Amino acid sequence: MSSTTAVSDLAVRIHAIDWNGNLDHTRSRVSLMREYLRRAAVWTRTLGAKGWPFYDIAEFAAPGVRAADEVVEGVLESPAVIEQYPTVGKSCVWALHLAAARDAGVSLPALPDPFEPLIRMYERGGGFSLSLTGTIDIDGAGLYRGTLLDHLGDEPRAPETDAELDALDG
Repeated sequence: MSSTTAVSDLAVRIHAIDWNGNLDHTRSRVSLMREYLRRAAVWTRTLGAKGWPFYDIAEFAAPGVRAADEVVEGVLESPAVIEQYPTVGKSCVWALHLAAARDAGVSLPALPDPFEPLIRMYERGGGFSLSLTGTIDIDGAGLYRGTLLDHLGDEPRAPETDAELDALDG
């Protein structure tokens, strides 16, 4: 019997990320960021939360439920994460907090995990940065952030499987 939890599984994934970047996956990474923005918009609207697009969704969905301090510190103190744009490390922690809510059995909205596309984007080639002009920079490709309303919708903005993501990258 396995004793893994959503938090421990996610922490393992985060620690395994190669943050050095991979320009072969820029198209799929932009697509995954679009899907994150869509899911975050839907969660934000459902929860009546503030902070879109990058914020601690679990703080609204499961107030008081947090991932263990040592897990959070293990991610935030990782040298590879420290080198990233600050929101990247924070988003990993926010994903861990939402995983902790799932582990705790908190009743969450019946919506797809908002952070999964972001974690998959990181796994396909590292982080991102935000510009002062409102764009999200992914491997030099600028994705216009837009507004929450620009991203609301039921249609996924990224392929579901790694094979489909690879095909998108050509």
